Amino acid sequence: MNYARALVTRWSARDQFAVLVVAVATAFLVGAVLVLLGVAGQTTAIAGEHGAETAVTLTNDPGAVTGERAAFPLATVTVDGERRTVVGVPAGGTDAGSTSTSGTDAGSTSTGGTADAPPLAGGIDGVSAPDGVAGPVSGERVTLVGDRAAVDRRVDHRAGADVFPDSWLVTDAATVREVGADRALRSRPAASPVPGEGAPLTGALAFFLAGTRQMLGVLAVVCLSAAVLVGVVVFSVTRMTVRDRREALVVLRATGATPRRIGLVVAARAGLLTSAGVALGYAVGVVVPNAVTAGAVTLGLPVGLPLGITRRSAPLVAGVCATFVVVGVAAGALAARSVTRGAPLDPPPGPAEWLPSLPGGPLAPDWLSERLDALSERLDGPSRWLRGPSLLPAGAAVPTTATLAVFVTFVLVVVALVGVVGGVGATGDQGGATIVAPDALHPVDSRVPAGYADVLRRSGTPASAEILLFLVHDGRPFPARGASFEAYRSVSDARIVSGRPPNGTDEAVVGADLAGTLGVEPGETLALGGSTRRAVATVEVVGAFEASGAADDHLLVAPSLARHLSDVYPGYANLIRLGEPAANESSDGVVVLGATTPDRVARGETVEVGVHLRNVGAERATRTVRVRFGDRTRRVEASLDPDERRTVVAEFDATGEGVRAVTVGSTTRRVRVLAPETLALPPLPDEAPPNASLRLPVRTLAGEAVANATVTVGGRTARTDESGAVRLRLPATPGTYAIRASAGDRTATGRIRTVAGAPRTPGVRFVVPDETGALTDPTVRLRLTNPWATALERTATIAGPGVEVTESVRIPAGGELTRTATLDPRPPGTYTVRATAGEAVVERSYRVAGDDRLASALASSGRVSGATGTSGLLSRVFGNLWLVLATLVGLGAVMTTGSTVAAFADAVQARRSDIGVHRAVGASPRRVARLVLGDAVRIGVPATLASVALAGVALWVLARAGAFTVFGVRVAAALPVAVVGPLALGSLALALASAGAVAWWYSSVDPSRLFGGGS
Repeated sequence: MNYARALVTRWSARDQFAVLVVAVATAFLVGAVLVLLGVAGQTTAIAGEHGAETAVTLTNDPGAVTGERAAFPLATVTVDGERRTVVGVPAGGTDAGSTSTSGTDAGSTSTGGTADAPPLAGGIDGVSAPDGVAGPVSGERVTLVGDRAAVDRRVDHRAGADVFPDSWLVTDAATVREVGADRALRSRPAASPVPGEGAPLTGALAFFLAGTRQMLGVLAVVCLSAAVLVGVVVFSVTRMTVRDRREALVVLRATGATPRRIGLVVAARAGLLTSAGVALGYAVGVVVPNAVTAGAVTLGLPVGLPLGITRRSAPLVAGVCATFVVVGVAAGALAARSVTRGAPLDPPPGPAEWLPSLPGGPLAPDWLSERLDALSERLDGPSRWLRGPSLLPAGAAVPTTATLAVFVTFVLVVVALVGVVGGVGATGDQGGATIVAPDALHPVDSRVPAGYADVLRRSGTPASAEILLFLVHDGRPFPARGASFEAYRSVSDARIVSGRPPNGTDEAVVGADLAGTLGVEPGETLALGGSTRRAVATVEVVGAFEASGAADDHLLVAPSLARHLSDVYPGYANLIRLGEPAANESSDGVVVLGATTPDRVARGETVEVGVHLRNVGAERATRTVRVRFGDRTRRVEASLDPDERRTVVAEFDATGEGVRAVTVGSTTRRVRVLAPETLALPPLPDEAPPNASLRLPVRTLAGEAVANATVTVGGRTARTDESGAVRLRLPATPGTYAIRASAGDRTATGRIRTVAGAPRTPGVRFVVPDETGALTDPTVRLRLTNPWATALERTATIAGPGVEVTESVRIPAGGELTRTATLDPRPPGTYTVRATAGEAVVERSYRVAGDDRLASALASSGRVSGATGTSGLLSRVFGNLWLVLATLVGLGAVMTTGSTVAAFADAVQARRSDIGVHRAVGASPRRVARLVLGDAVRIGVPATLASVALAGVALWVLARAGAFTVFGVRVAAALPVAVVGPLALGSLALALASAGAVAWWYSSVDPSRLFGGGS
């Protein structure tokens, strides 16, 4: 039929407006999906290398797993009066019935395997039974006293068993069963990246994957409510269209068109409008966030979040779009009911839609008089404000409330989800400051000396050194922290509500919300897998605590156990949380980390003193540092941004000879000033073959060649040539000889040992600082020389704390090369660095001094160092995410405005005859607009309050149903005033702006168009 095609395809300006509103709604939701999935994908990528193929479960019935190849029985034994956990490793298949005397006394049974035992089917790769007992015990033999028996075993090394905690003893499975196993660990291959039972050996990737699934579940629920907005818009616009074309539709029904046919045509029209809006909105939702990102990068605001359509986001985006289209079709069908139900000529409800008129066109005077009387009664009187809207139908509050409620709910959920996802492993929301490494992308990558917490506590500032863990149990992700509970309690509001605080490495306390999520209670034992490394452990939950925010969803374990489950080395933590920060006594936040100087210089040369600075304050700061060299002083000034590190140089002329002290703050170095003509020999090999020939350069300290110098060794003498080099043959008799170079009254001495068969190795000089600070990255320098007549090709290695650099080098005859390496910072203590070049090995030690000044400065800065709460973390991991979120909120505001415009337009059109009456009897457009806006206030205020209440109820229902748990954190259903207040005022402003736009249009058109004509 032609009428069907015309009704479906001929769109008015109002229909085009509806397409735009649906497009904005779709763009808002698509953009939110991409941002949230981008955030989740970025955090998952951080943990992408920490997947696991094996999961472990804990059973309290070790007899049920007897004979299983992948069962590790556990028992508690006494060794030298101390209680220990011992784990048994099965070897060579079923442990039942096998016997061995390896590492046992005669008559005892054991499956004592070897380190070369084959991997277990379904077991833990790389774990094999030791030959006896391995672990933290000393001596040749050890006695394990268990509940059933006491056995004596040989003490073995701990090779291949680092998957278990260092405090555990490791032996064979039969021994553990003999002393009295009371529980067991069962391992099996993980069927998926997120095993549904047990704990993965490495849980970081499973944590983020499972958390992403939880987040998508919440987002799916919210997406269904967002479809209400589309339904309101499409229903309102379609119903207005039905009103405008009611006479034509009634005629069609009266001439044979069935109600079903009319309903399908109207529904098809609504579906086409919705589809067009969805298609446009999809494009806008993908393009706008990426365009904002590109613009931000151009303006110097980095946004590192991937916002494209991916394999993961495509199905969800497609589902959102399909849902909107279905809702649009259903809304159109519902709007058509006013003309499809009842007899064709039945009048519709409402006096404003069926206007009596005379044949000539003017309205019936009696009807007009009645309408004026009715309007006057509603508009006059002191209590009209209390009786609700005077002109618009009170039913307009329903779509307005629904629209605003969806918008408020969606914004609150998106903000909550982003806060949880971005804050996973961050500082929490309990205030205070946090110290993290300034260059860490995420706090889990940060390494801070845990000893700083002790320094801060001694200075009166509460501090807690904490290690972050991402764990999974039975497919449910949850965050954990390694921390001393007393220190943790000093910086938070945590309090024990049942059980007791932990006092052992195998004890833990659980947050009250997490206890409900995991279904655990004090007294139960949990099997834990590693976070960022392969590991397994068990902890007894001895208490439950309550705390505010996400802290209530954490498991707290001992720091030593947390280091076992993560890759944080001893003496360090991921972050240090502070309580009430100490007062900042300094006007600037720049502190001195240390200083570097050369060991020796020639007189007359320039001595460069490097001063290492760091700004621990929250603002850009300038500091002038005084550097003293002997009796001379220089002042250097530097301006640093927050968390910036910089090295500034103070230069001095080296005058006179002798040892000069260099002082920078409390740091002192010594520099030896020598005469420029002082002779110097290159580094010599420790050993050389007898009768071997060396080619040695003789130089001054200033680097000038010394010709005709005399070089002697073991009674043999030679002179240097014009280039300052000399060829010298070593003595034939093995022994230790001094090599002496002399020129006038100047001398230089080296030492070499001749050994038969000794390899030809390079000379090695390895320079390591004597002392460094806890946050300083010390640099070591390796100098290699070749005194032989042929080139040397060797493998050079520098190995020290946190670094191992290996390189194949070629040193030409008589040549040299230098390599440097930067070591990781370490807590106070003494450390060893080794350099090798082929067979040559050199070791040096250096000391790391504690830096109480820096720790105190960090505390007194009163800020998060390296990240300012969640916002600082987000800016590091995702770039300026808040800029993208602001764009989404802007789209949401436009979407809400469009939806409320549609709702108010539908309400005003339903009463357009009343507006026409006012205009016909002389009311000015301003008077009509004021009436409509007054009704909009009466509708908007309760609608806004109701929308906030509905949003709170929706969040509460989600939380109570367990559907508002993301990454193991139960998102609070609270409505913070700081967020809800501005959001409610903004929603009311959007509603009034929408009503004002509708009122302006209807009050400015010709009154004749309001009496049954087109809109």
